[in-house]
Amino acid sequence: MGLISKSDIKSFFTITVPMLVIMLVLVEIILWFVAPVADPFEKYKNAAPLNNQYIESQFPKKVSYTFEIESDLPLMDSSATFTTNNMGFRGDSLISPKPDNEYRIFLVGGSTTENLFIDDALGFERQIQEKLQAEHPTKSIKVYNAGKSGDASPDHLAMLGQRLVHLNPDLIVLFPGINDLNRLAAGYDYLHYPVKSTEVVRNWKVDLKFFLSNFQLVRRLINVMNPEEESARKAIFLSTNYKDKVKEVQTLPLEPSLPEVDISIYERNIESFVGICRSQGIDLLLLTQTFTWDSQQENNLSNSHWMVGIGDKRYPEDALAGKITEMNQTIINLATKDSVDLLDLESLIPKTNAYFYDDCHFNKGGIDYSTDLISNTIQKTYFTN
Repeated sequence: MGLISKSDIKSFFTITVPMLVIMLVLVEIILWFVAPVADPFEKYKNAAPLNNQYIESQFPKKVSYTFEIESDLPLMDSSATFTTNNMGFRGDSLISPKPDNEYRIFLVGGSTTENLFIDDALGFERQIQEKLQAEHPTKSIKVYNAGKSGDASPDHLAMLGQRLVHLNPDLIVLFPGINDLNRLAAGYDYLHYPVKSTEVVRNWKVDLKFFLSNFQLVRRLINVMNPEEESARKAIFLSTNYKDKVKEVQTLPLEPSLPEVDISIYERNIESFVGICRSQGIDLLLLTQTFTWDSQQENNLSNSHWMVGIGDKRYPEDALAGKITEMNQTIINLATKDSVDLLDLESLIPKTNAYFYDDCHFNKGGIDYSTDLISNTIQKTYFTN
């Protein structure tokens, strides 16, 4: 092999290098216009130091999602559309101020209220509204769903006091419990908003990485070499991932029992919810939390349970069932003590895949069954006079 000559070196820097640069620039331009990739560091570059909103959890106005549903989830459609109205709630457009002839109901709770993967046409709010409207054709009855995945009693209080009271609800249906159990077991601080931040300590290495991530070629390289994967349990995708949730949970270490938890703060939050409703002249219907952890029936859902994983640990189903039963009893006792209307939903729905598709979420059978129970209770309690 001959030695590299000065002319070869000169050609490399005067011809080869410029051509490579031009090619890279052309490829970068083409990628930006034809198939751009999102900046993998966007959330770090524009991180807010605190997320300390009064209402930590809410849906934007007029959003629309279409979800693809796993084929082996019992009694679920292959796809479902979820939309919000002009105020960020699920249901018909909301008129403000409220018309004189309208009876307005809000549903408040977490994912068991929200029913993210049940189509708009079949949701709690739609079915309850249609059932009640059929019984009272001369009255305008509107039911809005303010439930949201992950919401617990602090979020229910914020939703009621800061988003619902001024909209003049006649009745609120509260379906609490499952997310408070999760937070209690995880040691959640009920007295302070969580400090959430993706802010990173900046130095020259971080600044260089952020600069390079402005280029499409580098973004693709980052995504291949160092992809950021969200937890299957925490993320919500447009295609359901319940198999991944269950698989992820089964890798967690199994604890022999739940940690000691004090549900008194949960009870105080529900009492505060009752107090706000009462002070504002709003009727309140409490529901007990449904679950399938203690199912003894043949077609139970033990192979579909993923909410037994809390944080980085997995807990026994009987321990979780015992604690949520204790929390439900708190709701029952509170309803008796404060003379609040109650529907013990948990005791009325069989714990099978005819009504549920996982730990606590209703499928179409469960939605139909529970909306009949809720609608009948509302009809008998608030429309008989």
